[in-house]
Amino acid sequence: MRHLFTSLILTAGLVAAIPASAKTYKKFESDFKTSVSGVKVEVVIDEELAWRGENLPKDRRDRGSIRNFNDGFAGNGFYGDKDLARLAERLENRLAERLMKEGIEVNENASNVLRVKLIDAKPNRPTFRQLSKNPSLSFKSYGKGGASFEGELLSASGESNGSVSYGWYEYDIRDSYYGGTWSDARTAIDRFSKKVAKKLN
Repeated sequence: MRHLFTSLILTAGLVAAIPASAKTYKKFESDFKTSVSGVKVEVVIDEELAWRGENLPKDRRDRGSIRNFNDGFAGNGFYGDKDLARLAERLENRLAERLMKEGIEVNENASNVLRVKLIDAKPNRPTFRQLSKNPSLSFKSYGKGGASFEGELLSASGESNGSVSYGWYEYDIRDSYYGGTWSDARTAIDRFSKKVAKKLN
């Protein structure tokens, strides 16, 4: 019983460590000016998020209440470049799948380009990089995760045909217990991809 109580206190500490400025749910917003029959999909990682792959956030207010400078899980950093690259790849694949399901051809030579930026991502459990940086962490540690995105539809001439933004983060800590490392971020990716495809159809 004592171990359970200690675990609950540690979990509460991790949840409380989420910074006040952490991103929250952002409704889907888009002003696409045209539908498309074919599109090229490009996914990039935001510069700030890419920095957090191997560092803590530059803005100290986004670091939460970390106890040491190796605590990436509570400090929103040290995600690992490989983890972020896999998230970006999943985003690109999901967008392509959803667009094709809506009858939109995804082609590297298409005149329209859908350029999407992965703005933020938050894991449910410590990543391998975070675990290696801070041995006191455990894969049993968990918290609320999610992700946010911005995108733009560009014509062949480079003119903007509208933009899109969306963010989704789990709000109930109880739903985060059963997920894997990036469960909520993957859910956000799937929801975003579905909404974008329907909007472009």
